[in-house]
Amino acid sequence: MRLVKLCLAASILAAGALNAAAVEMTKPFEALEGARRDRIEMDKRMKREAIERRKQEKEQRAQREAQRKRDAAAAKAAQSARPSSSPSVPSQPATGPSQSAPSGPTSAAPE
Repeated sequence: MRLVKLCLAASILAAGALNAAAVEMTKPFEALEGARRDRIEMDKRMKREAIERRKQEKEQRAQREAQRKRDAAAAKAAQSARPSSSPSVPSQPATGPSQSAPSGPTSAAPE
């Protein structure tokens, strides 16, 4: 009885595997066509991504160039503004409360 069940199960499994293989054997062109469509779709996607990447790189280059021009104009404006200011008056550094000199005695003198 066990042997009959085992043989029956084995034959069912074998028939299922043969059936699946038969489906693939009868429709190989559909599989090839599907693979071809997938490849064409991937090629189109890669081209779109490459175009988008080039566009982003171009925009970044334009932004860097614009920033460089703004920096150059600001430096030129700052440089032209320096000679017109009064060079005889030296700029004094700002002193905060921790750097200011005390105006009176800070500690009591011993008596």
